[in-house]
Amino acid sequence: MKSINGWWGAVLVSGLIGCGQEAHEPAPEQAEIRAAEQEARFLTPPAGCTEVTVGELFNGIELTPVQYERQPTFRGDLSNIGGAQRDEVRIRLDMNTQPGLYDLSQGGANTFTCEQCVFGYQDMGTTAQKLFVADSGALLLALQVSPQQTVGALSNVVLRESVLATPTSGPYTGSSVVSGGECRWIRFATWNTVRPGGCDPREGSLTSNLPDTACVADDYAATDGTLQRALGTKTQGEACTATSAESEYALTTTDCEQGFACTDLLSENAQCLKTCDFMAPTPGCPTGTVCGVYGLCIEQSVLEPIGFAFDTALIGEACTSSSFTEFCGVEGARGTCFDADGAAGLAVATCHRYARARSECGAGEELGYIYYPLSGGGGDRGYGFCYFDGR
Repeated sequence: MKSINGWWGAVLVSGLIGCGQEAHEPAPEQAEIRAAEQEARFLTPPAGCTEVTVGELFNGIELTPVQYERQPTFRGDLSNIGGAQRDEVRIRLDMNTQPGLYDLSQGGANTFTCEQCVFGYQDMGTTAQKLFVADSGALLLALQVSPQQTVGALSNVVLRESVLATPTSGPYTGSSVVSGGECRWIRFATWNTVRPGGCDPREGSLTSNLPDTACVADDYAATDGTLQRALGTKTQGEACTATSAESEYALTTTDCEQGFACTDLLSENAQCLKTCDFMAPTPGCPTGTVCGVYGLCIEQSVLEPIGFAFDTALIGEACTSSSFTEFCGVEGARGTCFDADGAAGLAVATCHRYARARSECGAGEELGYIYYPLSGGGGDRGYGFCYFDGR
């Protein structure tokens, strides 16, 4: 398991009391995981189950190509599962999953109803592909830097052979266990998707507003980020310079003021842009700007020519356009224009409220998503919205 003490201690210490000192306190989350691993040594697989092992797990930005999912999803290889082709395990969490111990039986071995899900594929991508879904076991979320950057462990996980079940289409599909089907068992496995300088751009997180830094989002919906050391005085719209980090555990340094990212994501040349959270009641962007993609304050007139449309409809109202539109509502109450019936030209799109977590959607609602293709063949499904799906 990757060590997280180095970068985390260094960032906090250098940011709060100056450079040149290091933190050496043991990480409590690592102690929790070691204790769980010791207990797992004495476990035995259930009758008829074959023990499998889990390789290193990766989050969206660590994949090649990059793939941000609707909810935090960690992927890795499964060994000894029995397939002739590539076998994969996935851990999917609800965006609002907090550190703690979770009973995997609560998901009912159903990929539609589980909030903390573990499932795997044998012979992935072939006609012989088989699905295995956890119907029991423990998931420990020990540390969370951001929803995408976590440390955790699995213990005594039983994976049952399953098939696709209702709903068979939509943002999330269901599964059901095959009676008398095959069984796989994970004794113990860990994951660590925390990276050097990682942070959580969402308002109120521990790393969103550290002294002399800016938490710069890496995904469109700003749920995952990387710290910059902001040591200058430049603010909104000023040209800036970023100096690359000297080592893996150092931060890129900029001449922007605290809370301003030095970025060229929305302009030809790098400029200081205030970071923001579009889900916050008051995103706090400078006058004349909106909280746009990548959690950056920018003029609406800059976003529109590069493909981001706006509608004046408020949440729940009919949009002026019948087609999809990225942004409706107002600052602090944003949504997206979407026609849930899919009858383009026959129905009017409605402004559906944005949400990050599937658990934030109400009864009869589902978490839809906006898909943005990324260079290199990847994709970003980070922007989510709640809509009534008729189920």
